Amino acid sequence: MILVLTSFNGFPQISEKFALFTDRDVYASGETLLLKVFAPEAEQSGVVNIDLLSGKGMRITHAILKITGDQADGFIYIPDSLSSGCYFVGTSTRTNKTHTLKEIYIANRFADLPESNAFSRPVVDQQRIEKPIPGLRIQGIESRYKPREKGHFTIALPDECRPASTEGISVTIATTLQEYNGQNFFVNRNSPVSPITDKEGIILEGVVRELQSDHPFKNGVVYLSIPDSIPGFNYYITGSDGRFYFLLKDYHGKVPIVIQAFDKAERQLVRISLNEPATIPVDFLTFETRNFSTEFRRCISQNTSNVTFRKIFNQPEVTIQMAPLHKPDPYPFYGVATTTVFPKLFTDLPDFSEVSRELLPGVKFRTYNRIPVLLVNNSAQQNFFLQPPLLLLDGIPIHDLNLIKSMGSKEIDNVEICQSERFFGDLSFPGVIAIRSSKPDYSRPAVSDELIKLNLDAIQLQTTSYTPSELPFNEPDLRQVLLWKPSLKPEGKLEMDFQTSDICGHYKVVIRGKSANGEIYCKEQFFEVK
Repeated sequence: MILVLTSFNGFPQISEKFALFTDRDVYASGETLLLKVFAPEAEQSGVVNIDLLSGKGMRITHAILKITGDQADGFIYIPDSLSSGCYFVGTSTRTNKTHTLKEIYIANRFADLPESNAFSRPVVDQQRIEKPIPGLRIQGIESRYKPREKGHFTIALPDECRPASTEGISVTIATTLQEYNGQNFFVNRNSPVSPITDKEGIILEGVVRELQSDHPFKNGVVYLSIPDSIPGFNYYITGSDGRFYFLLKDYHGKVPIVIQAFDKAERQLVRISLNEPATIPVDFLTFETRNFSTEFRRCISQNTSNVTFRKIFNQPEVTIQMAPLHKPDPYPFYGVATTTVFPKLFTDLPDFSEVSRELLPGVKFRTYNRIPVLLVNNSAQQNFFLQPPLLLLDGIPIHDLNLIKSMGSKEIDNVEICQSERFFGDLSFPGVIAIRSSKPDYSRPAVSDELIKLNLDAIQLQTTSYTPSELPFNEPDLRQVLLWKPSLKPEGKLEMDFQTSDICGHYKVVIRGKSANGEIYCKEQFFEVK
């Protein structure tokens, strides 16, 4: 793997690569990192993966951001457990050949900086990804402010900064350490570019293999379930390579997912695995030793103390917006039920055998030689299907009938019964029984070779930085970020207001945007709070 050392004088290649910026270069563990991404116009993916990486390239945490108008913005929570040192924030997509990396420094807020007064920093050829534009002006910023003083400034945008195609510009005011600037660089990806794009959502992919031989399994049936009152469901039938793909559209935040695979002919035992995200290579980097200056140590110590006190006073750093309304289908994927029964409305019955016998018309649940059997009556033929129905428990397909064997009427909210053959794509079900428990518990189906459960981090919800309207006089204002406007409409003049916090030190105003020819422009201005 090699470091991309292409010169960007004149910026001819910037359209092929992502540009990534963070609100600051230095953080304390437990803080929230805000970030802005400008995507190349030719980017085919509709989402971008953001990874927080250790100095050795280990993935620590990640987020998935939606690309809108060639831009995206979001955040990453920095874990409290991280040790002090240099880290990287990186971008990746399924289709882009290059990763963009930004170096940051994170100080553990529970430990002092090393007594050796030294730290390791990567040696890279920092890539220039921003172009200064002389006509871009910031007017009204004073050189010095007092704590909790209100400020106002105007941004004058020349015509080249106001293309009609761009989503917006970002404006940030945050603390800065002038002696430490995080480096930007690019690396080539170490895996093939995917032939499948995720323009409309997140793609989950994996492979089904024969359990004994470990060969890819052809014609394996893979179910994807999203438990809900109206469950989400999809399926995939594998080819000769055993691979499967699922597209998740319009899902935000945490989404419970269950993926299971099986041989419909019941001749083979199979195992299923999901693809790990592509790694971002940094193992080729070399590091050199740098010394902490007295000012750097003082600012780090102040920053870690501020973060601790901010958590004591429970002051958030970001405000997460509500998820966009995900409109479910008006009825489940298996169609309208023939009958719906609410067992809790009747007398208490101890197990599912009694519930089915007394309350569920056209349902036969019996145990023969300790093996439970479930069948549904075919109302059109007036006899029972010879094969078991599709059984759903809280929206998850169930093959092990022992999971419902002990469920009595108190544990069941309702049961939907379909007494006819139902079709979903290439699949057919000899009847359907959908059980909704009184207290939905998605842990009932056990994880196995054939079943995977995960709490998927889907597209990140939109956020805004927290700005207190009125803090009590005796409560400190410990904001490191005074202003975070990641997507402002690029009008000719922008009027901006802010208020300083109680944290004294140096601050930087940064304006970034993307011009009509794909170049990233930038304007910076500094002031002090004292």
